Order: sequence, then C-alpha cells, then structure tokens
Amino acid sequence: MVARAYPRLALAAAIGFGVAWGGSSAHAEPPARTASAQGAVVHAGAMASDESANAQPSRQRFAFGDLYVPTFFHAVNGKYDLVLHFHGISSLQETNFEAAKVNAVVVSVNLGIASDAYSKMFKVPGAFDALVTQSQQALDKTGRAPGARLGRIALSAWSAGFAAVGAILREPANAERVDAVLLADGPHAAYIAPHKIYDAGVEKWVSFAQAAMRGDKLFALTHSSIQTNGYPSTTETIGHILELTSVEKVPKVSEGPRGMREIYESNRGGFHVAGFEGQTAKDHIDHIKGMAETLLPFLRARWSPVTAAEQGTL
Repeated sequence: MVARAYPRLALAAAIGFGVAWGGSSAHAEPPARTASAQGAVVHAGAMASDESANAQPSRQRFAFGDLYVPTFFHAVNGKYDLVLHFHGISSLQETNFEAAKVNAVVVSVNLGIASDAYSKMFKVPGAFDALVTQSQQALDKTGRAPGARLGRIALSAWSAGFAAVGAILREPANAERVDAVLLADGPHAAYIAPHKIYDAGVEKWVSFAQAAMRGDKLFALTHSSIQTNGYPSTTETIGHILELTSVEKVPKVSEGPRGMREIYESNRGGFHVAGFEGQTAKDHIDHIKGMAETLLPFLRARWSPVTAAEQGTL
C-alpha cells in the first residue's frame, strides 16, 4: 500500500499565515537565467515606467478566488492570458506580477494550509472549468478586457498549493489546456517503500516535464533543502522527476533573490529547475516572495518574447 504522503504539510501548518507573510527583506542579485528569461526581465524594467504611468490595478473577489489585473495589463488580439495561483495571500502575487511584468490576469486561490484541501477541491469533476469560468466573470466586472476571450492558461503554486495543480493535471483534457506550470518549493510525493518514491504519483509531473522539454509547454520549479518526515521532500521529489526524465543537475553556487543560495540548476527545453539551500520557515517563504525573479521570468519569456529588435535597444 502506498503511504499517505502529505495530508498536511507540517512546515506550512507550523508557520501559519500570520508569520508567513510578515516582514520583508532586501533583494539580492537574481540567479543567472537563460538568455530569453533574462532578456524578458531587462526588457520589463526598461518598459515599466511607460506601461504603467497612468494605469491603475483592478481587483475582484469571487467565491474562493482573488482576481488581480496588473497596471500594465492589456488584451492582445482580443485575448487575455490567465494565471491561476494556488496558496499564498493575493498581495504577494500582485507584487510579483507587477515586478515581473507578465501581461496576464492572475487569480489567487487559498483553501487553508493543508494540501488535502487543494487536492480534494480539484479532484471534483468540473472544478477546474468552474474556476476558469468564474475568473472570466470576475474579469468582465473590472471592465479591463471588454469582449476579450481567454487565451493561454498557466497554473502556479507555492507549498501546499501544488496539490491543486496535481489534481488538475491528472485529467488529460485539463493538462492539454494548460500551457505552463510554475511551482515554488513544490511538489511533494509519496513513498511506496522506505526512501522509494511511488512512480505513479509523479507521472503527471514527468509527463508535463517531457512536454516542456519538447517545447510544447513550460514547466519551471524551485525547491528549498527542507527535510520532511514520512513523505518525500521537495528535494527528493524533484530529484526523482529529474531522474525519470534523464535531465542532469548542473552544480551552481550563486545568490538569488532575498539572499537565497542556489546550489544547482537543470534546464532542457522549456523544463527548468533551480535548487536552493535553506531549511527554515523563512527559506520556505522566500520561494513565493522571490517568484518575480526565479519563475515568472520564464513565463514572461514564453508569453511575451523579447524580439531581436527590442534586444538591440537594451
């Protein structure tokens, strides 16, 4: 029998929501990225003042979601892109999207601190479709994209939120609709025997990684070095995904956002992993607060590629 891996993520439960988002710290230089991702960040900075000079953000709450339309957002060819983020108060993703300049609408979904709540919610048939529909209705109320149709969808998560993404991707039709997945300090898995990860439990991640390696999708992950009891840590889980996809870890020592210490990275096609040191609650929280510099640049590079002409002006 497969061990129950993550009924409740102990670290998230221990730190609680009050501690998790208290305080701030200065950002250090970001880790090195692929040329396309780095170019997107530089271009975003150069364009920021022009894009958002007179714009105002828009917010709309619905059911269990908080929709945010960034200051610089605009529909393109009658379409808008949507990022569904699971776990983490909405103000964090507002800050991250404003900094990373991803031209998309973001919806933050919070269902508590247990991964079970996320997996159960999105195992229900039609739950994903309902969330997408509710997001469209909330966007319509803001008046920021009149008549625009849904374009691409990305799923994003921190900590326990990975379970929602996993539940959504289990349905092949859902996985086909999703263009990108971003996981900050996730996912976790299950043991089938001591120190042996249950392969079927990570099959959805492996399949998405393989599609990303072909360039059909984007799959970007970060993880800390936090140890876990009774179920595989993010280090173990992602390491096993890398083994199953035959993608090597390239050692690297550099300082990332918020003083995060990167220790390796893996890149193949649209599949990207960055491993970091750190075994404390702060180290865990840094992964969501640092998304503007670690994960979102990959999404911007995919959805809003910097042209050769634009690169020449930087």
